[in-house]
Amino acid sequence: MGDAHHVAEGIATAVAADEATLIREQLGCPVAGVHTPSGSRAHGILATAGAVNAGVIVVGGRRLGIVEELFTYRVSEDVVHHSFRPVLLVRDDGHAWPPRHVVVGCDGSPESTRAASLAAWIARLADTDLRLVSVVHDHVPGPEALEEAQRRLDLSVATVGDHLAAERVTTEVVTRTDVPAALRAACASTSEPHLLAIGARGSSAIGAIPPFSVSRSIIHHTHVPLLLVPPTTHERGGLRG
Repeated sequence: MGDAHHVAEGIATAVAADEATLIREQLGCPVAGVHTPSGSRAHGILATAGAVNAGVIVVGGRRLGIVEELFTYRVSEDVVHHSFRPVLLVRDDGHAWPPRHVVVGCDGSPESTRAASLAAWIARLADTDLRLVSVVHDHVPGPEALEEAQRRLDLSVATVGDHLAAERVTTEVVTRTDVPAALRAACASTSEPHLLAIGARGSSAIGAIPPFSVSRSIIHHTHVPLLLVPPTTHERGGLRG
């Protein structure tokens, strides 16, 4: 058992060293440190992020078949659902990086507001535009829901002003029942690479009972890079209450 542990540790160290060399030499990016924690992969990623006080966790994700969906342990999804830090999920079959368009699903929740702010920072680094989208349930009558959605978008615009010039920010209110489909459609406006950012609790439709997990559906069925911003510890306590 001890020999197997040392072999696994040696393989992990070699893989991490190779990745660090690739990042430095091909991407020209300095590597602050290399870590090879023991235990489950998701726990190791989260523990390391906590140890270095990471601002964002970046994980890869691959498309799974139906059988794999049922039986495969999804490290990336486990990281997303247990992280108290923003997670950037990059697909192996998705769009290229950096994004040429950044879309944010805004539902007025604190985490979606933070997602908009972080997405604006990424948009500035990528020298691209930012599109804030709010989804109104299509069964909600009257203009009140539309006005409330626009009001929330205007508040989100105010939060991103420190990161991005106003002319690079647009807003859109969408009327639709299926929130994930509405956000996927927003990322299909052009063939250029997109990034989709949401609050990891859901980014639900205004005027409707939030679905069980909008973010889970988006993780499983959206192939653009995803930025997921979770609730804080305090906000999760409120959800349990």
